[in-house]
Amino acid sequence: MAKHDWKPIFLRALRDVPVIRHACEAASIDRTTAWRARQADEDFADAWDHALEEGIDRAEQEAFRRAVAGWEQGVWHQGVQVGTETRYSDQLLTLMLKGRRKNVYADRTELTGADGGPVRSQAQIVIVTGVPEPGDNSDLA
Repeated sequence: MAKHDWKPIFLRALRDVPVIRHACEAASIDRTTAWRARQADEDFADAWDHALEEGIDRAEQEAFRRAVAGWEQGVWHQGVQVGTETRYSDQLLTLMLKGRRKNVYADRTELTGADGGPVRSQAQIVIVTGVPEPGDNSDLA
């Protein structure tokens, strides 16, 4: 395969699995080759970003499906499958809500001062000019 043929393979693999290492392996190139091409070719860099976004969008869709629609998992008894049950991922749903609705679902930490009052702070600004002389025993040397 000619060296110039690797880019379409790389981009297709990146869309399928949004992991640079995976795309490099699929295109049979070193990661350095990919990164150098990205730096040298603005169109390729744009295509790379687009392919990566497509792959991440698909992964996000799958995470949402698992969180909301769920998936079928076999129920086994004494080594025999006796049915299925729909499983859901509360953890994925929580993660997605925290990411998409930060103002509502994000973890928050409230800092308070003494007796629940406001936090009080003091700042001291020191402007230093020049370079300390050897033997200067000041706190700023």
